[in-house]
Amino acid sequence: MFLGLILVLSSLCLTLYNTYSENKAAKESANVLSQIVIAENQSTNEIPDYIISPDIEMPKKEIDGKYYVGTLFVPALSLNLPVIDEWSYENFKTAPCVYEGTPYKNNLIICAHNYSKHFGSINNLTPGNEITFKDMDGNVFTYEVMYTEILDDEAVEEMSSGEWDLTLFTCTYGGATRITVRCKNIDY
Repeated sequence: MFLGLILVLSSLCLTLYNTYSENKAAKESANVLSQIVIAENQSTNEIPDYIISPDIEMPKKEIDGKYYVGTLFVPALSLNLPVIDEWSYENFKTAPCVYEGTPYKNNLIICAHNYSKHFGSINNLTPGNEITFKDMDGNVFTYEVMYTEILDDEAVEEMSSGEWDLTLFTCTYGGATRITVRCKNIDY
């Protein structure tokens, strides 16, 4: 009976910690969004730098020691999130992160925790949903969800393979698999 009580208390503590972490991440993301000032891309006849030179680095803005490269807007899930320039377990606790790639080369992969205010509901995206990424210079990249798939937690090569312009992913509860959303750029 004592062991049962300890297990119940441990589960309660873990649940409280996860709820605390999720709420903290949501507040931090909202705070960062309020500080990000993205240049409004003026309609000119100039060709954007990233088209001339797709190997350039995305512009970054430092906020609270982390570097942000833009925002991700997912209207179907009512998500508007800042995106950190590179993923780490520490960065993950704040906002979605660039796993690899860039919108300039049409191979952007963004990962995030499965928090409800991050990528916890990306499994609800359906083909045809639109997703927008806006970089710090105000360049807008619009994507259409093509399909969602479940990948094994160690399927690193499968995550980055294929001709996908944008991939979003998060782990399932327990971390055994990854929910992966594949998208195509519809700007051109």
